[in-house]
Amino acid sequence: MLDFLKNYDALTSSEKKVLKYLTDNIADIPYLNINELVAKTFVSKTVIINLSQKLGFSGFKELKFQISNHILTENKKDKINSSSYKKQLEKNITKSFTLINEEQIHDCAKLLRNSRNIFIVTRGTSKAVGYYLEHLLFALGLHCFFINDYNLSDTFTRLVNKDDTVIFISLSGGTKKIIETAKIVQLKEANIISMTAFHTNELTTYANNTLFCFSDNYDTKKDDTKSRIGFFILADLLINELENLI
Repeated sequence: MLDFLKNYDALTSSEKKVLKYLTDNIADIPYLNINELVAKTFVSKTVIINLSQKLGFSGFKELKFQISNHILTENKKDKINSSSYKKQLEKNITKSFTLINEEQIHDCAKLLRNSRNIFIVTRGTSKAVGYYLEHLLFALGLHCFFINDYNLSDTFTRLVNKDDTVIFISLSGGTKKIIETAKIVQLKEANIISMTAFHTNELTTYANNTLFCFSDNYDTKKDDTKSRIGFFILADLLINELENLI
């Protein structure tokens, strides 16, 4: 059980500032390292470590771990039983196929085939799709780079030009870091392929080509354990189309 008010009166103004950021952005904390939290709260590492200890933890790493466990525990309360979940997966697969536009798959495959470099950008649980797609593209002999390090999300854009294609994979299509990176890539005039759940989202506004899968819930801030099975279907279809082109 998290007790953010533990020793509250003993906290300094800087520590209270960090505590407010933690409570306001609790779903993001498991994905931040201490340096990123320092940058977001404009305090020193010492302040964050001291706050963690005053809250009863050995340091920020343990605090982050407990926050992650807290989020998982809360999410379990909303989980459906295994039988219902099987039906939900079947629904996701069936509806994902209804959303697939074969012409779009062909256009995306053709774009990838003619790209100088292919970059894949994703976060959280969707990273599994990124690794999978990178492996398959490499197997086809294409120059592919999976940007799996959060800290490189901005840096790699310096290498991008109009002959490259960047694939952004985001269930919500609204992940802040991905949107920021997509804006930079668009300014570099590189091609953008977005892979998102089917709903109105900001990421698609920056994409040249959009691919959709179905998901009944795409709020990954609250629960990042949502199935990405639709993304894997799109990846397989893309690779199959590429094999036909090569």
